[in-house]
Amino acid sequence: MYQKYNQQLNLNYLRIFNAIYMTKSTKKAAHILGISQSAVSQTLTKMRAFTEDKLFYSIDGQLEPTYRADKIGMGLNEHLALLDDRLCDHSFFNPDTFDGELTVAVSSLFLEALATELTTSVIFDSFPNAKLNITTWTDKTIEDIQNGAVHIGLNYYPIDTPKSVRSVPVTITSPVLITRKNHPWTQTDKQKETIHGYPIGGMLLPGLTNNHAILEKHNKQNFNFKYRSASMSVLTCLAENSDMIAITEALSASMCCNNDNIDIIKTQWLDDLMPTQIHHAVYYLERNHQLPLYRHACDTIKTVISEKLASIAAKTTLVA
Repeated sequence: MYQKYNQQLNLNYLRIFNAIYMTKSTKKAAHILGISQSAVSQTLTKMRAFTEDKLFYSIDGQLEPTYRADKIGMGLNEHLALLDDRLCDHSFFNPDTFDGELTVAVSSLFLEALATELTTSVIFDSFPNAKLNITTWTDKTIEDIQNGAVHIGLNYYPIDTPKSVRSVPVTITSPVLITRKNHPWTQTDKQKETIHGYPIGGMLLPGLTNNHAILEKHNKQNFNFKYRSASMSVLTCLAENSDMIAITEALSASMCCNNDNIDIIKTQWLDDLMPTQIHHAVYYLERNHQLPLYRHACDTIKTVISEKLASIAAKTTLVA
């Protein structure tokens, strides 16, 4: 049915509706859009009147969509993104001139290993005019990337992501062992058959956690993990002051490069036991893949991590 212009739905309402639909919260939608929660609620009221449907109902503290809301909301984010792509000049996303807000979610292990780089070449020097927010990667980060609350994520690969989020592996990593200097095990031939007499520690990170379980299941006589931690600082301290042998990955182990009380060992037999290749990766919306800002971020992060991996390789003892 034809409607006069002033009776038609304001298309800006759809952006607000989409933010509510993606976040399931008027408060979170307001934060993402940079407007007041009251403005979001008022728009939702108008949408309800226009559609003659409740659209959302509250369950356990979050808004769940009705059937009508799903009909409107499914695919709406992608349609709005296409519209934005047509309207926006992509040169605006040049890293040197980009002066918008950039939120980067970083795995806690990356934060430890790349603390200096994240405050210099990776972020601040690469985007000199941006307003930068550095946050920790959480269970909600993929969802935050989808709804625009996070622009770039830095974590391990592979992890499960929807098709709307692109995973860009930038560097390959491998497992290494760290021990205190002059550890009794390092005085042997460093084979897996001789490791069983010592407590084992491991990193909590995507992929390697599963690998730990596989090591224990298929090599129970050699691997009995007594410690697990998401902090390399904790594992390093334990290894330095006890007979614990920690299994971690190369980038995390780079924190030990300047610790003269720690030995870093890479063995072929440990590589052979790991069923999954682990990468360091950048995550962002698929629709942003061709934008210079995101390509530049991937190239910069790859360069910095590669330099860190080279530094750890120089201090690592190789064992066949």
